[in-house]
Amino acid sequence: MEVIDFEDKENAVDEGLFDCEFTNVDEIINKAVIFTGAKTSETENGERTLIAYTDNQKRSAFFTESKKLTKIVMDPERKYPFRAVIKIVRYGEFTGFRFFSPKNKITEEDRSNFNFYQKNKWRRKK
Repeated sequence: MEVIDFEDKENAVDEGLFDCEFTNVDEIINKAVIFTGAKTSETENGERTLIAYTDNQKRSAFFTESKKLTKIVMDPERKYPFRAVIKIVRYGEFTGFRFFSPKNKITEEDRSNFNFYQKNKWRRKK
């Protein structure tokens, strides 16, 4: 009888994925990158999701509190690595992040949404 060791699924994420420099998510908005893993992490600002990626030149990771991104990357059925584009979507005067297929073209609206996000990202919600 073959016996295998128990693997704790909560800690199954390869910690080596996060042994890299961290960037801001802004660096990869509207760019196709390969997402390699994710985990939740306690920070000085509370619990955040840490998402690892590569752009085929460097490995990096970024923290996010985006519920839409977290829902995708923390889905137990999610297979890694996967290629995608993160775009800014507008909800009236607010913005959010969403994953899109890497085959999805970057439009003028996408660039405009990113510019709007950059101008308004420090504005606090009331």
